[in-house]
Amino acid sequence: MQLNCLFWNAGRKSPDLEIAELVASSGANFIALAEYMDDGANLLHELSKKGLGFFLIPKIGCDRITLLVSFNYSFISHKREADRYTIKELAVPGFEPVLLAFVHFPSKLHTTSLDQVHIASFFKRDLEEAEIEAGHTNTIVTGDFNMNPFDDGMMSAVALNSLPCLVTANKKERVIHGNTHSFFYNPTWNLLGDFTGVPGTYFHSSPTSLSHYWNTLDQVILRPIVASQLDRNSLKILTTAGPIDLVGKKNRPKISDHLPIFFAFNLA
Repeated sequence: MQLNCLFWNAGRKSPDLEIAELVASSGANFIALAEYMDDGANLLHELSKKGLGFFLIPKIGCDRITLLVSFNYSFISHKREADRYTIKELAVPGFEPVLLAFVHFPSKLHTTSLDQVHIASFFKRDLEEAEIEAGHTNTIVTGDFNMNPFDDGMMSAVALNSLPCLVTANKKERVIHGNTHSFFYNPTWNLLGDFTGVPGTYFHSSPTSLSHYWNTLDQVILRPIVASQLDRNSLKILTTAGPIDLVGKKNRPKISDHLPIFFAFNLA
């Protein structure tokens, strides 16, 4: 079975038509939305009009993220949840279970780099406890991290400890001052720059002397043990939703302030 995951920060809107077109054109069977400002009923209707049957996953403690699936939602169980993330386990009969975590961390506009390290470390603690409870580390994390892949909160050992090099991440852990930190592999590094498409998922021009302009805040990271199950060619920043352009002048986002990402993962 292939998990086709679509993540989009909807920018405090409810772009139901665009989401339905994204799902139809991408073949997504798992939808994760941040800052989606509706109860999902109209979105389900738009999906149904295209012959796509989806189910809403009930929210518990994380109102920031909306999840929908096209398969039997009884395969999904709740593990842990907080204001800015939710952790689920997907256990399809006949396949190895996976932990799926979805995040929407605070914006760089309102937090410091140190704050982001702390928030990432709090999330990692909960995720590692969920891995212990589940009895495996088949873990995928996706969402709006509000950090670039190279930021401290993404790379610091005490935070997400996510690396762009799978060979290095396959060492499985790093020891700092006697404390062990497990690695994540971050394939999203491969989306940086303009060789294969838009240079990022979010554009912001800062008045400060250092501005990245294009940022890749929306990412997917995963444990090295399941990295081979990621379809590398599938990982993309999407700029169209069927016939609808998601970018305007200079290829900058126009429907939401973020562009969606898509990836396919093969369950073992």
